[in-house]
Amino acid sequence: MKPQVGQYHYSPHGRGFRIYRYTEVTDNFQSASPVLNEPIFYDREKAKKRVYELNGWKYNEQTQTSSAR
Repeated sequence: MKPQVGQYHYSPHGRGFRIYRYTEVTDNFQSASPVLNEPIFYDREKAKKRVYELNGWKYNEQTQTSSAR
């Protein structure tokens, strides 16, 4: 999926994940700025879920099933 201006994404930032918003997108270049009013997430799934919410996408939580034998 090609990013679009105004779309959100997350990226590693130190030991956590920061949310960014694309400010410029071309075929060869992408620029994004951090969203300052969003916290730094220390769980990748929480960052991903927040990005889905900000972009207006449906987030399907993956439930892990373990088989005990």
